Amino acid sequence: MNTTLKKENAASDAMLGQQLMAYARSLQEEGQRGESKEAYAARVYAKARSGQKLTPEEMSFLARTNPELYRKVLRAQMLRRELESRLRHCKSKQEAQEVFSAAIGSISEKDPDRDMIIQALNQAFKEFKESGVYESLPDTREEAENGKKRQGTMEYVQNGKGYQEVYLTEGGGIPFVAGA
Repeated sequence: MNTTLKKENAASDAMLGQQLMAYARSLQEEGQRGESKEAYAARVYAKARSGQKLTPEEMSFLARTNPELYRKVLRAQMLRRELESRLRHCKSKQEAQEVFSAAIGSISEKDPDRDMIIQALNQAFKEFKESGVYESLPDTREEAENGKKRQGTMEYVQNGKGYQEVYLTEGGGIPFVAGA
C-alpha cells in the first residue's frame, strides 16, 4: 500500500510540475508582450484570419492553444508560399494577374477555410504588386517576348561627320562610336 501512495504522489507531483511550467510560460509570454493572454490570443487569431504572415512565436502559440486554427493557418500559408513562388517566375504583369486569378479560382466555394485562404492570397499578391519586381515587369506577354528579342540588338546610325555609331537598344550598355 505504501508503494501505491508513493506512485500517486509522484504522478501528482509530475502533474503539478507540468501545470507550474505552463503557468510560468504564460506569465513569461505576457511579460514579453506587455498584454494579457486573452488580448494576445485575440490579436493572433485576427492576424491569422486576415491572411497575414505569422511569426514563429505566434505559430507556436496557435499550435498550443488552438490546434484546429493552427492547421488551417498552415494550409493557408502553404498556398500563399506556392502563389509567391509562382509570381516570382512571371514574365509580365498580365501573367502575374492570371496566376493570381487561377489561385483564387482553384479554391472551392464549399471550402470552410475559403475566406482565410483568399485573404492570405490577396495579401501575398498585394505585397508582390508593391515590390519592385512587379513594377519592372512589362504589362503584357507580347511586350515581354518582344523585349527579349530586342534586347541586345544593335542599331547602326550615320552621324553628321560620317562616323558610324552603334547603340545597344533596350539592353542597356554604353554607346560605341566607331573611329572616334
